[in-house]
Amino acid sequence: MASGQKGTLFPWHHNLVEDPVTLSEHLVHKMYHDHDPLLITLEDKFACREYVRSCSDCRLPELYAFLDGESPTIPWNDLPDRFVLKTNHWSGDSIFIIDNGPEPLQNVPRPFFPKIRAKKQHGYYTIRKGRDQYGRFWPRWRIERKIRRVLKKEFPISIEFGAYNIKNRGIMVEEFLMGDDGGAPTDIKFHCFGGKVGFIQYEAGRFDGGKIRQNIHLPDGTLIDTRGDATKWFNDTSIQNIRDHFGSDVIDRMIQVAESVSKETMYVRVDLFFIDGEVVFGEFTNYPRSGQPQAPQWEELGGRLWREARGAPPAEKP
Repeated sequence: MASGQKGTLFPWHHNLVEDPVTLSEHLVHKMYHDHDPLLITLEDKFACREYVRSCSDCRLPELYAFLDGESPTIPWNDLPDRFVLKTNHWSGDSIFIIDNGPEPLQNVPRPFFPKIRAKKQHGYYTIRKGRDQYGRFWPRWRIERKIRRVLKKEFPISIEFGAYNIKNRGIMVEEFLMGDDGGAPTDIKFHCFGGKVGFIQYEAGRFDGGKIRQNIHLPDGTLIDTRGDATKWFNDTSIQNIRDHFGSDVIDRMIQVAESVSKETMYVRVDLFFIDGEVVFGEFTNYPRSGQPQAPQWEELGGRLWREARGAPPAEKP
């Protein structure tokens, strides 16, 4: 661990090089060296909403409440059948989707014999009739206790400057965005370098028992095949060209939104949704997977685009 550094560090966080080449090397370098206050705004799921409004006409999910203070109380009786609970400073854990609609959300497996102590429980909890997708009972008081505890925690990775330094913490009560199939919408993530989309990540299956499927595509829609590489994320072979799947008008609109909100930073991932014929903002991600190395194609492409954005000469191939 670096001198004076506290918090969790993963093995790849020690791979700090002064002239980064790969995508993960650039991300680690950014963690240690880029302390632009804008990164805090982007990472803050509440504060970034106003920033998006100032840069784009993209729709934002409706915010029912932002609850701050020592012991915020969730206004349960004033909320719709479906909504999302999350803190504005945390990522990937303790996110509650309250699902009390007439029909249950699609693609959320609920085993007949619940495995309440399942080892691989995802950090997203879909609560229906008081139980999550694993069968564990979640009364309102337990949900509030869990999310209040997260609210009081420091973000665990201190070198992620943007997330670690969010000070005005609170609980967000937000609209649940319904996908066309009656389930959670598919994430469409735009990796932006110097305000230009470099590649597009299509990610489905977040609620399908944790079996996430993802592709990466060039802006022209072409699939970059990562099958067979050292990555746990699978190719979704059903989508060979993202423009053919969504239509070029949709992808062009999404690219326009992503570029308009990313123009003030060297790199950021912009997560968007396509709901009822409309592009909807999701969130910003400054440090995808905390800089963990991905498939070689991701590493080479992202590193090259980042070098071009910062005006560095192409890296010499070994």
